[in-house]
Amino acid sequence: MTDFHDQIYRHATYSSLKSWRERYGRYRLVGSRCPGCGTTYFPRRSSCARCHRRKLEAYECAHTGTVVVMWAQIPLVRLLGYADLPQRYVGIVALDDGTHIETEVTDARQEQVNDPVRVGLVFRKLRRESNGNWLYGYKFAAIPEAAVDPRAGEAVEAAVAQAAPR
Repeated sequence: MTDFHDQIYRHATYSSLKSWRERYGRYRLVGSRCPGCGTTYFPRRSSCARCHRRKLEAYECAHTGTVVVMWAQIPLVRLLGYADLPQRYVGIVALDDGTHIETEVTDARQEQVNDPVRVGLVFRKLRRESNGNWLYGYKFAAIPEAAVDPRAGEAVEAAVAQAAPR
């Protein structure tokens, strides 16, 4: 009989190796693009669903977009003792390059749920894993109305940087 117990597999815990492999998608919003038909995918894929090509290239998705649909997260966590946390909103964002992704929308208000909102990519701390490591990732934050002008250019990037926590 050995002193070692069977390993407990934690499906919700990211391994260091898996986190390292997925770092470009999680931190820089890197997906795939088919050089044959030009279709973009996020997260990365190994083959194109449209033309079935196998050699896709890395593609960094746009960092701004518009919320197509947004909904409040199911308030079940409020029943589990987290009633003091603010309401979280999840939505489908159409990025400026045409890619659609499902993500959490921060800095959103209840009256914005049915309105198209301009959003920008922000980098936030998501949660603490059971092994003690922090898991970081992307979310999208609402861009103030003044920065939506397409001629603003750098003002959009400044607004997104200002929305990020210090």
